[in-house]
Amino acid sequence: MSARSASVAAAVLVGLIAGCAGERDAARPAGMDGLSEPVEAERLWEKAVWHERTIGIRHLTAEGLLAYQADATRSADDGVRPTAYSDMAIWSGLYLAAEALRAAVTADPEARHRVERLVAGLSLLQDITRTPGLLARAVQPLVDPPDPLPDWRAGEGDYRGYRWLGNVSVDQVLGVVYGYGLAFDLDEDPVRRRAIARRVTDIADHLAAHGMTIVDTTGKRVKHGDLSPGWTSENLNALIALALFKTAVHVSPEGPYQRIYRDLIDRHGYARRARAARDRWWEHLTGVNHSDNNLAMLAYDVLLRYEDDANLREQYRAGLERTWRVVRSERNALFTYIARSGGVAVGGDALASAQRTLLEFPLDQRDEPVVNSTREDVCLSPRRDRSGDLQACAPLPVSERPRGPFEWNENPYRLDRLGAGSQAYSGLGYVLAYWMGRQRGLIPAPAEPREPG
Repeated sequence: MSARSASVAAAVLVGLIAGCAGERDAARPAGMDGLSEPVEAERLWEKAVWHERTIGIRHLTAEGLLAYQADATRSADDGVRPTAYSDMAIWSGLYLAAEALRAAVTADPEARHRVERLVAGLSLLQDITRTPGLLARAVQPLVDPPDPLPDWRAGEGDYRGYRWLGNVSVDQVLGVVYGYGLAFDLDEDPVRRRAIARRVTDIADHLAAHGMTIVDTTGKRVKHGDLSPGWTSENLNALIALALFKTAVHVSPEGPYQRIYRDLIDRHGYARRARAARDRWWEHLTGVNHSDNNLAMLAYDVLLRYEDDANLREQYRAGLERTWRVVRSERNALFTYIARSGGVAVGGDALASAQRTLLEFPLDQRDEPVVNSTREDVCLSPRRDRSGDLQACAPLPVSERPRGPFEWNENPYRLDRLGAGSQAYSGLGYVLAYWMGRQRGLIPAPAEPREPG
């Protein structure tokens, strides 16, 4: 971002914050051991306000789903126009998680309202397939220009005004269930909790009825939908399967889900396999799958929040610790907070690095062209990434990296990306990490009673 752009963004930020008294936090979480400087806590909170308001204006669709990539050339009066759809389910699920955490921290009615909108949007992704427990990747109103991806299907009945994107994958399902779980935990309303529980158990029922696989409306298994105990299934999929069914146990303890969960562990060794989910030696040769690091972290977070068996907890904690050793040098705020709250020995230096990343997290999330590979001050790694692209020897500051839909599943060593500045990403990565850090006592509240701006 240029100096002029930065000054303009800062001026707009002050203006936005001045009208955001409703975003002020209700209470300071106990047990803080992260930031201590009040000015830094204030800056982090101001960024959260900025990103939340930007999401509300540019990225939250009328259906209650996150347009994680949107047309940046449209004015706010023209409404939200998504320009990417394939990951709408997972990122909407994680935005639900962020808003549930925000509602718990701030008691803000607007956060509570967004939780309800997002639950409705994710419910639409399930209902529109007309197959219980089967998610769509995305929905799109027929009046919008058609997206060029394959696998779009016409909505039927009450949903004939939409098209929906099929061939959902296990990563999308995990993101949705992750959001449902936190929304269930942090909502005291029994009616809403029952509705969320039914959505989770529908997903679990679909998997159980199809041999731990996702079967599309075509009757065929989707490409990336195999959580079965077959020899070709990855250890990461065992971890994801346990996270999904443990969430079902949590929201519906009277159902059959504990039996299925224990069967996966006792007969098929899923807990042992889950521990080794990120023990992938071949990635030293082929390049690290950073998206899989994200999925593993989310799944471990679920299991360590819900599991009370000491032996299983230790296996999951050991797996989380192993994953943390892979990513601890990457200054990934979300991973740092998950690891710390999951019982891994995350030191003060790592917490400070995570919080520095949030302080550096850019306000401008447009896909401006970024080229770092020609800089004399950047060390180029002799190893290319999974796509064959150049990468750095060490992660660059987050403000210098190319933008993307979700910072925490991106390659933090990435250098170049040639965008046009016409697309805007949502800032989801910031708000999820920030509100998790706040809710788990790792980021302090801004000073009271001073109002910024």
